[in-house]
Amino acid sequence: MNYLSLKLTHYGPPEDSLKLIECPEESPSPEEAIVHIDAVGMHIADSLTARGTEALKPVPCIPGFEGVGTIKKVGAKVLGLKEGDKVLLPMGTGAMTQQLKITASSLTKVPEPYAPDEQLALITVNGFTAYFLLRDYLPLKEGDWVIQNAANSNVGRYLIALAKKEGFRTLNIVRRKSLIPELIELGATEVILDSEHMNEETLEKIHSKNIRLGIDAVAGEATEKLANSISEEGLIVNYGTVTKEMCQISFWSLFRKKITLKGMSTLNGFESRTEERVKEIHQNLAVLANQSLLQTKIAAKYGIEDYLKAYNHIDKTGTDRDGKIVLLPNS
Repeated sequence: MNYLSLKLTHYGPPEDSLKLIECPEESPSPEEAIVHIDAVGMHIADSLTARGTEALKPVPCIPGFEGVGTIKKVGAKVLGLKEGDKVLLPMGTGAMTQQLKITASSLTKVPEPYAPDEQLALITVNGFTAYFLLRDYLPLKEGDWVIQNAANSNVGRYLIALAKKEGFRTLNIVRRKSLIPELIELGATEVILDSEHMNEETLEKIHSKNIRLGIDAVAGEATEKLANSISEEGLIVNYGTVTKEMCQISFWSLFRKKITLKGMSTLNGFESRTEERVKEIHQNLAVLANQSLLQTKIAAKYGIEDYLKAYNHIDKTGTDRDGKIVLLPNS
């Protein structure tokens, strides 16, 4: 019996570079597992990779950076996993396929009871990013404040939930007033509008919190806004560029306030931890998703045959997308 996989044959527009292929049914080697892919989280990085704008995967390849599946078969020497177990794929695995043969030891078992597949499919990339942002750049203690922009992003939402669990307080910047109740419900301590961020009264309240860590996903002028908000000798960690601009920070912020700006790569967080520790964190993130503490806003779900609609949707921004896109290869 054959199954379908999405293949990136070369870099270019998705309608030219991607195609569905049929693959023959496989059997696992003694240390491998066959995984039935239940759901795949999609990101703008998938679109950039397909076009070659960011060649995060060499071609030809099966695209997809994260996903969740169910064990279909296990090899004779596989321990700790059995048919029917729900598992998370390691980050970077080609997940846009109905079935995957993979080394069993690289999989993370999801404890029961399970969250919906679309929630579990999205905790790998953004979940690790949020975790590393809170853990790896500045020592925080209970009651400390963190300020972040793009707070409605998936990383932003996860960071709110993880910070609340650790006893950290979050000041969250958004562009739409309608988002404020959503983020408060997720556990945000405070939410402000970007349009009001630089008001004298707002800044005075922000400065009273003595915030040492700013998280920047926007870049451009937003970086300097964070520099104006955090305390002297504070740190800004940038992990994205919603504006597609370089980070802008003034000489006076660097010189007078001694602000430090660092770039963040999720891969660095993996490199500084053992494989065992990474899998432990991965499983803990799954538990939080199972408990509905890590929740993603889902904009749409697509079957694998509708991959072009899915790729078109991840290119949209703001209210045109308003959530994450999930591919369901076996729907």
